[in-house]
Amino acid sequence: MAVVFTLLGCAVFVLLLLQAGLGDLARMRIPNRLVLALLLGYAVLAPLSGFSLLAISLGLGGAAVVFGLGLCLFACGWMGGGDVKLMAVVSLWLGLPHLGDFLLWTSVFGGLLTLGLMICRARPLPEALAGRALSLRAGETRVPYGVAIAAAGLFVFASTPWTAPLW
Repeated sequence: MAVVFTLLGCAVFVLLLLQAGLGDLARMRIPNRLVLALLLGYAVLAPLSGFSLLAISLGLGGAAVVFGLGLCLFACGWMGGGDVKLMAVVSLWLGLPHLGDFLLWTSVFGGLLTLGLMICRARPLPEALAGRALSLRAGETRVPYGVAIAAAGLFVFASTPWTAPLW
């Protein structure tokens, strides 16, 4: 029965993380309801999937550290509040053993995203789009970092115990 809940966990994580990343790309916003849904999904599905109390506790500790560090970045104006919350809950799902990989890949994907946006923003818009307000252009210095967080989360998720029944 645990396999069914593990597969359900995979589906919940992937679908909600895709929605968060694509939503941030489109609107520069990560809704609290998505972060809360990810948190509640983990709280229900991790124990039902057979994760030990120790693994869950270590994951909570790692997520708390990520959240604390993220709050510092938020206070400095370097990261949005939605990004901080999303990083923390993704860290929880991935677990402590995968936290370093997640942070590394988030940085790599975030750097590539930022570089791509800088290149795109340096070029004039095509005439067909010139009159429209585009969220990626509206705040010329803002970066939808939820895209990088989602990409890194999905990339690292493939090597976690959640996906073991798939292999």
